[in-house]
Amino acid sequence: MTHPNPTTDPGRDGVELQLADVWRRLLGRDDVGIHDDFFSLGGHSLLAIKLTVEVRRLFQVDLTAADLLAAATVAELAEIVRRGTADRQGQLVRIQQGTGRSPVYALPPVSGTVLLYPPIARAMGLDQPFWAVQSLGLLPGEEPLTSIEEISEHFIEQLRTVHPEGAEWNLMGYSMGGLLAYETARRLKERGERVGLVGLLDTRITVEPSADPDFALRALLWRGLKLELDIDWLRGLDPDARARTLVERAVEAGTMPADFDADRLRRMIDMYQFNLDALAAYEIKPYDGPVTVFRVTDRSMEGGTLPEDLGWSEVAERAVVVDVPGDHFTMVEPGQVEVLGRRLREQLDLAAAPAVAS
Repeated sequence: MTHPNPTTDPGRDGVELQLADVWRRLLGRDDVGIHDDFFSLGGHSLLAIKLTVEVRRLFQVDLTAADLLAAATVAELAEIVRRGTADRQGQLVRIQQGTGRSPVYALPPVSGTVLLYPPIARAMGLDQPFWAVQSLGLLPGEEPLTSIEEISEHFIEQLRTVHPEGAEWNLMGYSMGGLLAYETARRLKERGERVGLVGLLDTRITVEPSADPDFALRALLWRGLKLELDIDWLRGLDPDARARTLVERAVEAGTMPADFDADRLRRMIDMYQFNLDALAAYEIKPYDGPVTVFRVTDRSMEGGTLPEDLGWSEVAERAVVVDVPGDHFTMVEPGQVEVLGRRLREQLDLAAAPAVAS
């Protein structure tokens, strides 16, 4: 079977032609074909959000940025537009199909989203099957879960729908996602399941409850929206007015697309807070297996001396430390993520070696 050449197949109908035009404008490039991957062409989380807004404006189809991970080409996205809705598998998102390797499952950080994982998946190799699970509560009508234990059980239920029977489980997570990967691995191991890689991407063993009641709002402002606003003033607004104001300011700053739904932003703020509260209440238990800690080499943001393994040898059977370049945030960005992906693949192969040998 011959595969279409992306650069010579710009669109087969009006839907694909319109979508390809949107991609060209957002990505700032002309060489967009209907089988090109949005994220491989330079798409990132903000552009993904802008794309969902454009799809809603042009076709009246509501998508999440995570839907784009499962439909990352013009051709795939056009199929969703023609159906009028995304074909979601609960909170599961298949980021990369891959072939011939054991799948990896990535769990979400405090934002609840999984948009940081496509570059990691690609850096691990296009043959690597890669799934991610986003948090409940990001979509209208969803009730967020309020404890790490509940979240972990829900993720196991979701992942079982795609996990090959009898295969070992390979779990990973960035920041808070690492704690979720640990708790999920611990529960699976208790039930007699085989667990391979448990990858903790710069995840500390404990998260101190923040003395700052506005920490979730500050985190979203600085890391998500890139805004510097008076927190006291924002706190004085009711939640709906606060969300509308943040959208207006973010649109002005160019960090949020015009027509972004303020209710969606309010759910994002709430998700940060729900997850932070769940972290603060979590009581970690021992795990009868090894974990792999991917430790950043730039530790200037840590605000103190932390154990080399970030404390994981206290609860895990063994903690392997693998250095990766960058700091807590830049480790998943271009220039550093390529190294992270290679080292994840190496550790995945090492974790699988005993199972292969036996």
